[in-house]
Amino acid sequence: MLSGIDEEPTENGHDEELKDGLLEPPEMYMKDRRRAKSLPAYPKQATLFEEIANNGRKRVKFADSMGLDLASVKHFSTTEEPQIPSKVFLRLQSFPPQQQDREYPIGDLCINFQSTLTMDRLVPTFKMPVESEHFETTVLQRHVNLEKVTITRFDVRGQIRTNIQSCCTREVGVRYTFNEWLSSVDAQAIPMPVDDNIVGERYTFTLYTPPFLDPASSVHFAVYIRNDQGEFWDNNNGHNYTLKYHCTGMVTYESAAFHAT
Repeated sequence: MLSGIDEEPTENGHDEELKDGLLEPPEMYMKDRRRAKSLPAYPKQATLFEEIANNGRKRVKFADSMGLDLASVKHFSTTEEPQIPSKVFLRLQSFPPQQQDREYPIGDLCINFQSTLTMDRLVPTFKMPVESEHFETTVLQRHVNLEKVTITRFDVRGQIRTNIQSCCTREVGVRYTFNEWLSSVDAQAIPMPVDDNIVGERYTFTLYTPPFLDPASSVHFAVYIRNDQGEFWDNNNGHNYTLKYHCTGMVTYESAAFHAT
């Protein structure tokens, strides 16, 4: 038996599907639209995401601090030159120079900075022993002799020549002072590759100097070798090898730590 009541049709004739929740009107669908989220691979990740959502503030945490694995690890080395994409340089060239760049070009700044590094530094008060024509004869007589030094603003690097074979050598080094021998430090030298064209063996050493020295400062040092045969020194014929601080009248700084040593 048919009912006498006619059902009022709805738009698109899908009222039954709307009641069952199978379809949604376009407007409602757009309002309730949410971005999809990936299911966390680990329960700890889900806990981490929940804490961030509840806190309301963005905080950065590394995965390894949470006991998780890092997605990728990059190891950097000081000997490795950075790979800079060419487009980075192109972008830098595309920007017009600023007013201060026109007044103070970067090239001038580099030149001025380099000049300051060469103005104030330690300078040797002695002639390099290796320049003497009797140098190798002296090495044979003393068993150990300073060869030469190279000085920068931050360190002093030198070479030592010995005539004793390394099989019986115990220690080769340099003793130096910044406060007129009130205290001193011994720095061990490192053997260099064998050179068949020289007499004896060659060692290298490095002395690290304080960043700020007083205008009247000096560094005194002597080289030595210790082995089963005894201890031998080269102290520049009793005068020590001396490096004096060369100042060109620029502002100098006195270091309290320097006077305390």
